[in-house]
Amino acid sequence: MTAAVLDSCGIQLREATALDNAALITLTAACTMNGDIALRVDRAPDFFALNRLEGDACRVGVVTGDGGRILGCVAAARREVYVNGAMEVISYVSDLKVHPDARRAGVADLLTDYVRDAASGIGGAEVRCVLTILAGNAPMEHRARGPRGAPVLSRFATLSVKAIPLLWNRPERVNGIRVRSARTGDLPAMADAWHRHAICRQLATCFDAGQLSTWIARAPGLGVSDYLLAFDDAGRLRGFIGVWDQATFKQMRVVSYSPRLALTRRALNLIAPFAGTVPLPSPGGALPALATVHVCADQPHILRALLLEAYRRFRGGCHAFITVGLDERDPLGTAMDGLFAQPTRVHAYVTTPTGIADPEPLARLPLHLETALV
Repeated sequence: MTAAVLDSCGIQLREATALDNAALITLTAACTMNGDIALRVDRAPDFFALNRLEGDACRVGVVTGDGGRILGCVAAARREVYVNGAMEVISYVSDLKVHPDARRAGVADLLTDYVRDAASGIGGAEVRCVLTILAGNAPMEHRARGPRGAPVLSRFATLSVKAIPLLWNRPERVNGIRVRSARTGDLPAMADAWHRHAICRQLATCFDAGQLSTWIARAPGLGVSDYLLAFDDAGRLRGFIGVWDQATFKQMRVVSYSPRLALTRRALNLIAPFAGTVPLPSPGGALPALATVHVCADQPHILRALLLEAYRRFRGGCHAFITVGLDERDPLGTAMDGLFAQPTRVHAYVTTPTGIADPEPLARLPLHLETALV
């Protein structure tokens, strides 16, 4: 539809404001992410809390219909990241949502126009725009082809978001590695370790100690002490992870399970009473999950030591599993071998405001993307 036709139908595009918070929470709850597990996101009480963490200069656009009802939304944020070891500004695109009642009415096309303009303002016509799509989300995978002149989305990586169930006690230890909670004074060493890790990953955020401290302070429910640090026998910091309970601002609610995951759920729930852990919810319930953030380790056994410590600390509490998102090609993935982690695949795409981007440069290294923010 042309802009004139859309306007005559009462459909308009505008910038979101704080007054849209309740309507955006309602819209998000109406939009299902379909895959092996179909999910909807509960963003109460503050829809914008997640967007503020996704990058600098975040903007949210909305399309409204008759009576001002919000029919769709999309967000774009500026990020300073590493691309093949060098700092680059990109636009991170998220929250493309169209209410089921308003699909095939031109809403997604208007939102795409909004993102094009927002991204151009961030970094010009050739800025890389990165977004993710849950594997199996057929409408979004169709949109990746660039219908009606929309940008073509080129896939360059696939993330495996693995859910580690917190079941029986695991006495396993990693020899030579000591893990403890972080303190404020650890932030400079954490930033140094992060830099060494991030330059070997695509799209990892550029952080110094001050920026990392600021980001943590802005994250609801997350503090410096929620980070676990791994040291070797020489006292060197070899890696860290944040373990984040996001329930205060973001919960994933189950709509349905695929046959494979439904069988997995039944098996885990049979074990749960004997393991002293909480069962996985029926459709409609919130996933009792902890998310990892800023996964940083120089070797798989370092990450395993961190995950085992998180497992020990949180097993037997109110969470059923811990999620870890890594590129399927990332050698750190072997850290989860034998932990019965259940994967969900998320594809990463790139485009530009001009409508197309070469994915090859981004495919050269494993992707690092904070799946806690997806």
